[in-house]
Amino acid sequence: MAEGKWIGGLTADARLTDAAKRVLSVRLRAVGEALPRAVQEANRDPEYVHQLRVATRRADAALRIFAPCLPGKVHKKARGRLRRLRRAAGAARDWDVFLLGIAERRTKQPEKEQHGLNFLFAYAFGLRSGAQADLESAGAEEHQSLDAFIEATTAAVCPATDFPDGAVLLLLARPLLTARLHELDWTAAGDLQDYAHLHQVRIAGKRLRYAMEVFADCFSLSFRDELYPRVEDMQEILGRANDSHVAEARLADLRRHLRRGWPAEWKRVQPGVESLLRFHQRRLPLERKRFMQWWDEWGKTGAPALTAVLGGETLEPAPLNAGAEANRVGQR
Repeated sequence: MAEGKWIGGLTADARLTDAAKRVLSVRLRAVGEALPRAVQEANRDPEYVHQLRVATRRADAALRIFAPCLPGKVHKKARGRLRRLRRAAGAARDWDVFLLGIAERRTKQPEKEQHGLNFLFAYAFGLRSGAQADLESAGAEEHQSLDAFIEATTAAVCPATDFPDGAVLLLLARPLLTARLHELDWTAAGDLQDYAHLHQVRIAGKRLRYAMEVFADCFSLSFRDELYPRVEDMQEILGRANDSHVAEARLADLRRHLRRGWPAEWKRVQPGVESLLRFHQRRLPLERKRFMQWWDEWGKTGAPALTAVLGGETLEPAPLNAGAEANRVGQR
């Protein structure tokens, strides 16, 4: 989805209303372009569903960013329409990630695990098919009126009441990005041993990342070429952590049901199921540790550099939660 990352035609001195129309149009049309492929060609390439999911996330981020330029009802309705597509694509994508992991693992693991891995693949494929049906249903409802929805949303853009007349894009970029940076700092200061909190860090990182994509042309090249890739690296780390958290919960639940209801079948598939479960149980803390290492380096060089580019006072990222820090020391 790299081709949809940046938005051309924006400058720091662009009128805020013009920038809002441009960004919303690009981001919403990306959803319209990704939707038919995700609905009709997902069996050919699972990447199409991933592209739709990312497009809906970026479009939602744009709606959040330019909320001051939209009437409240229009903003709420637009986010609601995107939400159903995003959730349907997200459910399908989660199973795609699970299936891709099993397919790769089947080529590497010993014979004794193959029964379990084959079972898991069939189990996940059935649920993935159900998720595709839900996505197709959501897509069918949205596709016919999507162009009109995009036109109506961009046409509703108006001067923001809390900005001066003739406000330019930079006037929104600096405070919004600073707020996103502080949000990331605040969430990372919590208990990262609690996965729910680590997930909130991931969400804060996404909000910063998607905002950086919109405002990239307002700042120096280092913003896009040096700082953005570092935030992207964080998202990759936390994305793998999330994949393992989701897989671990699914596998543990499946193991519990098989043990209770199908003990003979469980004995046959146990080696493959438990091997994959152990893999994800090991990977989650490793990715948490990688994030902590990333955070240390970001606090030393990344956050101060981004704050300087934004023209604000140097932000000192909060130290990691003491419990998380103690765990990290113990893992060295």
